[in-house]
This record gives sequence, structure tokens and C-alpha cells, in this order.
Amino acid sequence: MIDMYALFVIFLSLPIIHSSTTNLPSRELRLKHGGQVLKSLERLLNFFESDVNNLNVDGLYGLRIAQGQLESLNQIFNSAVNQTVRITDKNHYIESLYIQIERIANRSSNQLKIKSPEYLKRFQLLTNKPFRIDYDIRQINPKYYETDSRTAEFDEEESDECFAQLLGSNDRLNTTQCSITSSCWSLVTSTLTKDYRLTHQLLWFLTAKMLGCIDHRNLSKIANQNLKYLEERFCTNIYYDAQTNFELNDNQDLFLEQILLCSIIGYEQFLRLDWLQTILSWQHMNYGCFSDDSNLISKRHILVQQHMPNACLPYKSGLPRGVLAVYARGYLQYSTK
Repeated sequence: MIDMYALFVIFLSLPIIHSSTTNLPSRELRLKHGGQVLKSLERLLNFFESDVNNLNVDGLYGLRIAQGQLESLNQIFNSAVNQTVRITDKNHYIESLYIQIERIANRSSNQLKIKSPEYLKRFQLLTNKPFRIDYDIRQINPKYYETDSRTAEFDEEESDECFAQLLGSNDRLNTTQCSITSSCWSLVTSTLTKDYRLTHQLLWFLTAKMLGCIDHRNLSKIANQNLKYLEERFCTNIYYDAQTNFELNDNQDLFLEQILLCSIIGYEQFLRLDWLQTILSWQHMNYGCFSDDSNLISKRHILVQQHMPNACLPYKSGLPRGVLAVYARGYLQYSTK
């Protein structure tokens, strides 16, 4: 095993272009649609709470991502900087959604300990608490768009193994967190990738940062510069892929994953209003979940996917929770500006 941090520090660093300019709609539209998004999220949570026994590990992870976004938004609303604003959450609506997620997650974890104990154990660090990560407003950089042929080849089991190495939860002896084999390092840093292979590369590094594998060590400034370069490259390519995906209506759960992973770190170009309106149109009018569309063939094999009532999918409904929560955060945290 190789210490991931040592590899990361020596990884080639390139200049990063930052921007604090927001790409979000007007204040009036942010308020209007921010509230709409929270209502849609509540409907989705109510659906899962009514059938919590069928939630899988992917769905539980989606819950924790949503919970992290709500926690951040609640802190913004209650911060000292925000004491004089006109928009407040006086009814503690955001906090109530946070508490509901905690309740669903705890009940779901108890069921998964019985149904999928080994899979849950492997990813427990990602499912036992809110997923929080730095939100740094920035824009994609077109110069990082890779125009050469890119591969979508993706092995779910291989990807899971690389995550398990990072989490210190694989089956090898003397495994520690923040360590990785050279083959996994090549996988997560390779160029010219797309679709799930590309989004999982980004997710791997976001997980590494969340675990503290990059921060809080010597030379962390260099490591974080390298991480920002990778985020820039990944999200630039993901954005153009998502745009094509949206235009072709090619793969809904990939589209949701593309939006989620880049928007949670501050790429607000992904929080487009037309994309939001389309996502909301996918929500089941009566049940609040996101159901399977037989006309759209998923390009990802879900290891533990299962159907819920009314043709709802735990993974596909898990992603919207995170997406809706990050839209709510992105729109409402600027509601006073």
C-alpha cells in the first residue's frame, strides 16, 4: 500500500483560475425556487420514511449528502453575520428536514446491518454522519476540457475496492485509511475519462478530503492546490458532458450525479434553473419518489440496486435528495443579497 498523501503532494500542480462571480438566477427566482426545492425534498423524504426498510447503501449515502447541505444552510441562516437579514427560517423548517433525515438514516442503518452487513461496513464512514465538504464558489475552466476521445469504461467492483482502500475498510491485512495501491492511484487520476468513471474519480478525491487525507498534514497547501486542479479538470469535463446528457435526455441518474458532485463544492454553473425544472418534472406526482424510466437505459451497474414500490429506485431517488438539498443551499444562502 502507498500513502495517498505522499503521492498527492508530488502530483503535478497547475495554475488555478478562481472566480467569485455567481451564476445563479435573480434573488426573486432564488427565493421562489429555493422554497419549491425544499418542498420537493420534503415529499421525497416522506416517501422514504414510509418505506425505510427498502433503502439501500447508495440511498443512505444520498441521505447523508443532503443532510450535510441542510446542516450548512442552517448554520448560514443562524450565523452572526446573518442576524440582521430579512429572510430567516423562523419555523425551523430546514432543521426539521435535517432531523427527519437523521431519523430515516438511523432506521435504515439498522435494517442494512441485517440485509447487507458487509457492504454497509465497507462504506460505514460515508453513511454514519452528514457528508460535509468545503463550498468554494468557482467556475469551470474551458481550457481543461479534453477534446480527445475519452473512455467511459467503468468497473463498479474495482471502484468500490479503491474506495475501500481509502476508507481503510477493505479485506486486506494491516489496511489503514488514506492508503492506496498504485493501480487504484492510476485509476483515480487518469485523464480522458467520462460518465461514471469520471464522476467516481471526483467522488474519490472528495471523500479523501472529507476524511482528512489531504488536509491537516505537512505541505497541505501543495496538496490542496493539486486537488483544486483535479476538481477543475474533472468538473469542466463533467459540465460539458452533463450539458450533452441534458440535451439528449440520455441518462437521468448519471445527470443527477454529475450535477451533485460538482455543485456541492461550489461550481454553481451546475445549479441551472432549466436543469432544476427538468429534475422536478421527474418526481412522481403522487408518491414523491423518482421512478425508473424504462426508455432510459442506465450505463451503470448498481451492485445492490433494488426496486421500491411504484417502480421507485433507491439509488435514483437517493441522488435527487442530494441534488435538491444543494440547490436549496445554493439558492437560499444568497437570499439576502
